[in-house]
Amino acid sequence: MSRVADAGLSRLAFAALVAGLAVLIGVVVWAGWTYPGYDHTRQFMSELGATGAVTGRTVSIWGFVPNGVLMTVFGVLAAWILRHSALAVTACLMLAAFGVGMTGGGVYPCDFECSRSDPSPASFRHDVFGGVGYLCAILGVGLASLWARRSDAPGLARLGLVAVIVSVVGFYGVIAEVERAGLFQRAMESAIAVFMLALGWMLMRGLRSGRS
Repeated sequence: MSRVADAGLSRLAFAALVAGLAVLIGVVVWAGWTYPGYDHTRQFMSELGATGAVTGRTVSIWGFVPNGVLMTVFGVLAAWILRHSALAVTACLMLAAFGVGMTGGGVYPCDFECSRSDPSPASFRHDVFGGVGYLCAILGVGLASLWARRSDAPGLARLGLVAVIVSVVGFYGVIAEVERAGLFQRAMESAIAVFMLALGWMLMRGLRSGRS
């Protein structure tokens, strides 16, 4: 019965993840098209949801928040499914924390154009939620990759290694605010999303952790 229940939960987890990513992509594409002069390669996604932006409230409340909540659901369900491995549980909870960071970033939008000169309390919280969320995601992907290697899932482990490398480079581009910071951010988010989708798919296909 436990395996049957876990199989159902794995399908629910994967559906939540796909729905969350679909919402985020749809809202960001729409907002980038609506926002005058917006450049996806040079500007952060958060600027679309910033205070005072023409797309601000819609992106934050209907994009970032539902995406974060659904990713958190995925991480928590995945942790339960892989509950017999402490390493896998830790990795999945880190991915859930990434979802919490995304939710917090939506609840607390950054200032207009994400300006960091004299930031408001909401903008400060936005940066904290976002930064900690990204770090949790990178750590979660790394730990999940290590678990996959130990669980005879070499393809997932290799994908995780690539995702970690891309994410670290992307995170550097974000915090350093390089000229193409938007591109760096999207590369990082895409790498994390692809790994999470692969993990969710493999869980749905029956990948499980053995009892410790």
